[in-house]
Amino acid sequence: MFRVFFLWLMVVSGVVLTSAQSNPETLKLLDKAYQSLYENPDNAFQILQNIDVNKEPELIKQRVQIILSRAYNFKGDYAKSIDQSIDNLNKNRNENNSFYSDFALAQQYQSLRLYQQSIRISQNLVDKASKIKSQHYPENLSAYIYQLNASNLMVQKKWKEAEENLNQSNSQLKSTDEDFIISIENQIYQTFIYISQNQIDKAEKFVNEIQKKLEKTPQYVFLRAFNLDNFGRINFLKKDYVKSTENLNQALELIQNKPYDALRYRIYDDLSKNYLALKNENLYQKYYSIYKEQTDKLDKNKKDAIRNLVKLNEQYEAKRIENADSNFVNNILMISIVCFIGILMIIIISISEKRKAKSIQKQIDFYSKQQDFIKKIDENKTVIEPKSEKVESDISKKTPLISKEKEMDILARLEEFEKLEKFLNRDMSLAMLAGQLDTNTKYLSDVINRYKEKNYNNYINELRINYIAYLLKTDSAYLNYKVSYLAEKAGFSSHSAFTTVFKSVTGISPNSYIQQLTQNKK
Repeated sequence: MFRVFFLWLMVVSGVVLTSAQSNPETLKLLDKAYQSLYENPDNAFQILQNIDVNKEPELIKQRVQIILSRAYNFKGDYAKSIDQSIDNLNKNRNENNSFYSDFALAQQYQSLRLYQQSIRISQNLVDKASKIKSQHYPENLSAYIYQLNASNLMVQKKWKEAEENLNQSNSQLKSTDEDFIISIENQIYQTFIYISQNQIDKAEKFVNEIQKKLEKTPQYVFLRAFNLDNFGRINFLKKDYVKSTENLNQALELIQNKPYDALRYRIYDDLSKNYLALKNENLYQKYYSIYKEQTDKLDKNKKDAIRNLVKLNEQYEAKRIENADSNFVNNILMISIVCFIGILMIIIISISEKRKAKSIQKQIDFYSKQQDFIKKIDENKTVIEPKSEKVESDISKKTPLISKEKEMDILARLEEFEKLEKFLNRDMSLAMLAGQLDTNTKYLSDVINRYKEKNYNNYINELRINYIAYLLKTDSAYLNYKVSYLAEKAGFSSHSAFTTVFKSVTGISPNSYIQQLTQNKK
């Protein structure tokens, strides 16, 4: 979640570079195009088509390219954003004091979560920020540089330095429309710093201040939606899930017909968590499915973007090799690191999402099975889940080791064993259970495998976990016990073994399960 938040804060940032010798009409079009990024990115493309870049100074050409790049980022099309930047970056990165191209490259690295590369460039830009005015760059470029460096410091959790950079950014601003947008973005960064430090009251105050300011500029729907999403997160932390859901739905409504795909992805993620907390299974499944679909789409796009960025670096490094053979080893190393980090990020994102989906599905399955478990307990029947028609049909296809009569006798004794809760005996083994049921381990193991559809260890462990989960849900006193006591109560030999089995059965840890039940009882 933390990395996703920074990805989006990077997207809302932009840079405006102009020359004092530029055509006033061109400057107006660029200002309008930049502001349109926060109204509807598609409009930026149409506005920029009216500018003949071949007749404009180099800084204007660069500004056109960066606005186009930012428009694609808003739409979640990172691959096209990188494509748009390639010519500009290749052309200007070797020039002295290339603030614009370095800044653009740092933003591209940040958008793809290659934070180390972005941090290195942004810190270097901050160190050279005093030279900006003498290079015919606009004054607010310094504001953007400090803002970018602040976001990178936040990734490193250096909150104090990040706030100092935000203050530096604000000190560079004047009363223009563009600077107003920068100031709102800085407040969004500040809000996240407060949330990360658990200063919820301060965060809520900032969100309300941003909302009041944006009421005077309702056209900036992206900023309004983003602020509402942050409001939703604050209410989620306050456990006001109904209010949080209202905030998020308002945010979705604002950008319903706008091409802000990546922001929508963030909101779907937050909505799914709210509906899970509210136990609204249908809406949770709906928004989680949409979120997962959007995640897969964006991840594929990021892979393409990383490949394009690697291509960009290959082209750049090739030029450096031609000019300085002595740097060959360093150039190859840089390309290798970018490739490695890119591939590693793709793998980590993929594994993380698969694990998250698997864990949530386990929680849903366990919740469903618990209803049957509780019903059977109330009816004073067996504590295991019922055998369905399908299970009986499947069993009949397997060759039994003993007669049907003997199988039914073992099953009846197993049910009695479960009713008497003998599975809570820590020393209970397959051999001990076979002795108590007056059979042998081979026959008992076969019956458990075929009728319970699991081996002996899983059978006993699931009985124990279901039992403890039942006690936690029906007797609030157990919510105050230590996990070590619950492990001993369930018949486990250690706290760690209990925690491992509990998570494998339910999809969450014992502490998380207890926390959920505690919140639901409030």
